[in-house]
Amino acid sequence: METIVQQIIAELGRNICKRIEEGGISDIDQFASDALGLCKESVRALISGIVKQLNEELRADKAFRKEQGLILKEKDRQRSLLTEVGRIDIERDYYYEKAKGAYVYPLDFIIGIYAYERVSANVSARLVEQSAEVSYEKSTKIVTNGEVSRQTVKNKLRAVGKLEKAAPKEKRVASELHIFADEDHVHLQEGKNRMVPLITLSEGIQAVHKGRNVLMNPVHFTSTIHQTKEAWETVGGYISQAYEENQIERIYLHGDGAPWIKQGMEELADCHYVMDGFHFEKHLKQATAAFPKQNYRHRIRQAVQEKSLEKVTSLIREMLSLCKGPKQEKRVRNFLRYVVNNWDGIVRRYTKDIIGSCTEGLVSHVYSERLSRNPMGWSEAGLSKMAELRVYTRNGCSVSGKDFRRPEDEKNRSILKEYGKKRLQNAIHGCWDWSIFEKEQYNPAVNTATQILIRSYGRQRSLVA
Repeated sequence: METIVQQIIAELGRNICKRIEEGGISDIDQFASDALGLCKESVRALISGIVKQLNEELRADKAFRKEQGLILKEKDRQRSLLTEVGRIDIERDYYYEKAKGAYVYPLDFIIGIYAYERVSANVSARLVEQSAEVSYEKSTKIVTNGEVSRQTVKNKLRAVGKLEKAAPKEKRVASELHIFADEDHVHLQEGKNRMVPLITLSEGIQAVHKGRNVLMNPVHFTSTIHQTKEAWETVGGYISQAYEENQIERIYLHGDGAPWIKQGMEELADCHYVMDGFHFEKHLKQATAAFPKQNYRHRIRQAVQEKSLEKVTSLIREMLSLCKGPKQEKRVRNFLRYVVNNWDGIVRRYTKDIIGSCTEGLVSHVYSERLSRNPMGWSEAGLSKMAELRVYTRNGCSVSGKDFRRPEDEKNRSILKEYGKKRLQNAIHGCWDWSIFEKEQYNPAVNTATQILIRSYGRQRSLVA
């Protein structure tokens, strides 16, 4: 095996030197591209050569195979795997495992690939992460130059494990927390719409410059509309893990009054609901649009600031008496119900010094760019997983190959991995002599007679000039 490694590395060195001799370094961009291509080609050859050698050594090691109960059934079955250095073709033997009564490829265990896997875990991670920003088709073009289908990207998204931001190891201290909750409305393939909840936890806002604020340490959470209770439990669990709870004085929940949002007050301790100003103003405008002369909009706001529900309901009932037609009356009655059901949150919004809400902007930033702006239809499973992925990436996390690992048959894998590791160590040990790089650097003395003479000669030349 050491001969294979030496040959490939030596060939790589010769090819790079050849590029330099041909003037490759004069065009550094082209040289870098050529060198990268040569390195990838060498790595592919290196992996193929090592895998072939491991396969042959396992085949020849009858004592180990007998110990593991492996009976050879077929030699050199082909397999192809798309990796970050390109497509690698390998050959491995097919065995019958007596203990389990099943056919296996031990070499797959040794090199860490799984049954039916044609795309490596790291490439899968890049495909999935890219798909959070662009379509499945664009993702495969960017990552693999179109070598895999968009269906493969879709399958990889569904295959990835649970994507969830972990709480920091060291607990934070905050006296006030703000939670913003809203939802996006997304088209399904069946022609229906589906509501996708978004919950964002933060420590408040911070001014970046005039007219622009940002959330402090935001963390996003998602769920399906049928599992909002579990989502609020997740938020509560994150708060208890990430913050010193005895230091939290207030938690404000910002939203538009939807039942699933108010559910958060039941799951979170000392949580106070605050009406989202954008949604209240929208409902207020719709209800008062037919009565511009009476100035109901301003009068209702004033009554809210006075904390007088009686005044607000009186004004709305006055509007009801002026309605012309059932549509107007229905709109005003809905507004009356909306105000009564959300009165405490509306009063907090207009009377207390609480930061403004940004629920609509958060939904647009986290969801809408990918889920609902373009004319597309989602499946239930695809929508749920894409929402999870968008939240994960917006939380500053990255998808990695580890998110595709499977726990199956870990005992067999560990035994065979250790076998392969020892074989490689024995083959590589002593293969190269790197001691030349460990020698001390030669530092010549600075005041030898020769150096003094050279310096004095230099000074004389400068005086003459």
